[in-house]
Amino acid sequence: MGKNKTRSKSAFKQNSVTAENKRLGDDGNINFTFKILSAIGIIIIVSGHCYNGGVSLMYDWFPKYSYNLALFVFISGYFYKEKHEEHIFKYIWGRTKRLLIPAYLWNIVYGIIAFALTQVGYTIAQGKFDLYNLFVMPFIDGESFAYNLGSWFVYPLFCVYVFNILFRKLLKKVHRGNEYVILAVYLAIGIFGVQYCIWNPAPNGVLLLLFRSMFFLPCFEFGRFYHEKLEKHDNLNSVAYFAIVLGVQLLLLTFCENLEYTPSKCVKFDNGCVIPYVTAITGIVFWLRVAKLITPIIKNKKLVRMISDNTYSIMIHHIFAFMIVKWAFWGLSVITPLFKDFDVLKLKSTIWYIYRPNGLNFYCIIYLAAGIFIPILIGTVTHRIFEFMKEHTLKSMQKSSRTGKINKIEKVIK
Repeated sequence: MGKNKTRSKSAFKQNSVTAENKRLGDDGNINFTFKILSAIGIIIIVSGHCYNGGVSLMYDWFPKYSYNLALFVFISGYFYKEKHEEHIFKYIWGRTKRLLIPAYLWNIVYGIIAFALTQVGYTIAQGKFDLYNLFVMPFIDGESFAYNLGSWFVYPLFCVYVFNILFRKLLKKVHRGNEYVILAVYLAIGIFGVQYCIWNPAPNGVLLLLFRSMFFLPCFEFGRFYHEKLEKHDNLNSVAYFAIVLGVQLLLLTFCENLEYTPSKCVKFDNGCVIPYVTAITGIVFWLRVAKLITPIIKNKKLVRMISDNTYSIMIHHIFAFMIVKWAFWGLSVITPLFKDFDVLKLKSTIWYIYRPNGLNFYCIIYLAAGIFIPILIGTVTHRIFEFMKEHTLKSMQKSSRTGKINKIEKVIK
């Protein structure tokens, strides 16, 4: 009985985009502040794809697309450890297993789903079900099958992990392994990448992967730099802290155009090559302090930990979860007199159709909830299936090994 309970609990502990490090502090304890920050971050991302999810999390002050993905990369950088550089290939293989392989497997699943839906009139997926879209497209675009388009984020993040550890190892060889140097270099790379995309918007192919990765690189170092240099000094009174952050943000809102940009396409950098990183910092530091303040209150809440431990699954599956909600609305519109304004043509032609009865954005809370909890369910079920298969494979191997030994003994006896 005890084992079953333990297994049930562990099913929720999926590897997430920001949690392959298990969110442990240097002392080996769980870093609850960053768990909560991860939960906040994924809620902001999901809500951004469904009219804010019917709620507003300071979006007027901090436009979500001015920092949301930078926040996740910041968290990843925060948990980078110098000891990883002792075993570079082990580190890269670990990130491959936790990030790339699951993303590729799910891309195959969603390719099959996209192909099946295409046969019944859906035109959402742009890519054909072929080897290119199954194995090459995820790295250089990530959105051909549409239903899992959130997974595009995984591939440039992986590239950042690889570049970061190789670059750090190189700097150590020439005795220049300094966080200030790394911050300056990464910022220069990121700023150049953004400026290039201003001059040549919407790159594609390998260039898109390159500039996505270049944009994320400084955000990764922001996390590492905060951990190494700033966190021990992060003790300013919260009133003064928020006054400074909100003051800076007010200046940005006053003197800049639309602060939001689109890292997935590397476009809409309307305020130059530096402001995107300034807005990334203001958004991150605002929610970091909020997470710190609420940690003592909610750190032991199972719901928060369940969300923060499943950010990978949520990132990959939340768009498909929206489709499930839309299919539910469609079904109800067919069998009941309700929701007669549901547009079936839009359902089948665009992934961004978010049906709201009578145009009320409050209904988007349903999409937000589904975008969080359906992926958690998918992650939990697949994790249990994997563990079941793994357990039975090991038993079979042990059984065949024992059988082989018995046969050898019988031969010796004969």
